[in-house]
Amino acid sequence: MNTRMSSWLALPLLLLTGCPSGGGGQGGFSGGTPTVAYTANGGSNTVSGFTIDASGALTATNPATVSTNISNSEWLTVSRDGQLLYVSNRGNHTILGFTINPTTGILTSIGTPTTVPGTTPSPRGITITPNRQFLYVANDAGTIAGFSIGSGGALTPTTQGTITSLGNPRGITVSPNGSFLYVANSGGGGSVAGFAIGTDGTLTSMGATFGTPPNCDAEDLVVALDNSFLFVVCTGINRVAVFGIGGGGSLTAVAPSPSFLTGTNGTEQPQRITISRNGAFLYVTNTGTNEVAAFTIGTGGQLTRITPNTSTGATSTPVGITIDPTDQFVYVANSVTHEVARFSVGVGGVLSPTVPATFSINPNIPIGIATPGRP
Repeated sequence: MNTRMSSWLALPLLLLTGCPSGGGGQGGFSGGTPTVAYTANGGSNTVSGFTIDASGALTATNPATVSTNISNSEWLTVSRDGQLLYVSNRGNHTILGFTINPTTGILTSIGTPTTVPGTTPSPRGITITPNRQFLYVANDAGTIAGFSIGSGGALTPTTQGTITSLGNPRGITVSPNGSFLYVANSGGGGSVAGFAIGTDGTLTSMGATFGTPPNCDAEDLVVALDNSFLFVVCTGINRVAVFGIGGGGSLTAVAPSPSFLTGTNGTEQPQRITISRNGAFLYVTNTGTNEVAAFTIGTGGQLTRITPNTSTGATSTPVGITIDPTDQFVYVANSVTHEVARFSVGVGGVLSPTVPATFSINPNIPIGIATPGRP
């Protein structure tokens, strides 16, 4: 596959990314948080659910999938407390919410889908603030839409509604402290837009967008658990760019190296990203080479790639990636082989295939994947 994520979405073919509790959420867990995972299944128009046992094995919920009102979903987000799930529907321009059964992981729809404001917004990345008060979604139409999360998970547009004039937004994430929102813009070679989050959920721009390396084509992003660094997937140049987060959430490229290769053959096409809850390791899917690139996070945000990269299987075309609440297992959505791959996290962040290594969800085609508080 030699195209970016946006083009293969047209194939007739999503457990978690974003963000403090969502599209890119991070953070700790309450003792009662269910151990669950979900995939958004792109052109299959379904969401698949799993419970996770102590060994990291996945067991499909019963029913295994939900399909009503789901339309070409690529991204989904689970609240940090594991009680709510939302999926963005590109096909019908809506957000669909669910409550999560704390024992079985079964999803129950929260009323009818919520329409995203704008003309054919085509929502993609989606995230929830750590306090579970607000939800934000990035739209192909070049906007961000904000919603208040009410009783039972119902969504109401914030008074601000939408912010416009963004360049092809993709991934979206909130800092773990809940203060800042960041959006990966793939247009114009790539950039990151930053916003301060008000007490009523309104967004205040940090000014001009923050430049990424040339031809980055930013696709996804995640904030370090201590709110110190932002990591951005640059699909166009097969790198992860790193920014230090300063006062007011402003971004500055780190030094001496501002970006890091996800491989060495030049065809990696990295797509989605997740960070371990202990803040030590970073994991990125390489769609073009059927691999996961793993990094240790060092002083000053400098990354060291753990070599070699870990295979997700021939022709697997991995996209979404997430990590379980214990930091023991990484899960990957393999879109072409219709499965979720599982890896154990060893000493130094090294990934090893488990037995079994994969869990089939055929005929569903997983794109995004999320666990509570992550993708």
